[in-house]
Amino acid sequence: MSFWSLGCETVDDLEADAMDDGLSGRATSVISHVGTKTAYDSNGQGLTISRPSAVRAGDLLVLILHRTDDDLPLYVSGWTRVAECFKRDNGYNCSTKANCTSWHDSKFCGYFGDYGREGHDLAQAVFYKKAGSSEPGSYSFNLNRDSTGHPGWAILTALRGAATSSPVRDWAHTGCDNNPDSLFPSVYGQSGDMVLMSQSFDDMVAQSKFNPPDGASTFGYVSQSDEAGFLFGKKLSSTGETGSMKTHGDGASNCKDALISLSIKPL
Repeated sequence: MSFWSLGCETVDDLEADAMDDGLSGRATSVISHVGTKTAYDSNGQGLTISRPSAVRAGDLLVLILHRTDDDLPLYVSGWTRVAECFKRDNGYNCSTKANCTSWHDSKFCGYFGDYGREGHDLAQAVFYKKAGSSEPGSYSFNLNRDSTGHPGWAILTALRGAATSSPVRDWAHTGCDNNPDSLFPSVYGQSGDMVLMSQSFDDMVAQSKFNPPDGASTFGYVSQSDEAGFLFGKKLSSTGETGSMKTHGDGASNCKDALISLSIKPL
């Protein structure tokens, strides 16, 4: 039995219906948000996240893994990494794979140079894969490289009509924006692209603290213990730099976030 026939659609999956031609089930050339799921694990060893139930073969799956006070893998089997941000402490900017000077093993960076050091304070990494015809109902990840661990959380979003080979047109990161709101960095995009804005936050916060930037919607939110994650998305109607994209709401402590912006190409 194909996995497309299993399960019931949830509210966050229903956006996909508007893009279905009603006959063949083929994706259109316009990017749409199919659905998003979130997950949290207290030690990062058994992080399991459900697949959005409306996903179909050919959709683009975008996975964001988050971690605090611990290592976060830069390589995950079956997924391709496209962006990352590792922070040494609140007031620091992001370190990336390019800054890694020493590796624990093939998956974990051990040292991001004298500036980034271990990058343990707060981290996120963005991965993607093309949905196949027999995707599982959920995905499980062990973020640890040893027997002990700190919290990990994840956001998995699905896009229809997005490119599935080299889907990211541009990406950028910010580790300390010096603002109680979150100022997502500018990226270059073209009309019809989907811009995703991923936030790690190093405190538990209410969703209302960070409402989406202008023209964007909240795709995902998770917050437990002492951490939070947000994912916002919006379609571009013009070509060029997006400029800084600021959240709305009361915000929270300066420089306790790690921010990534990505522009996703359509088919």
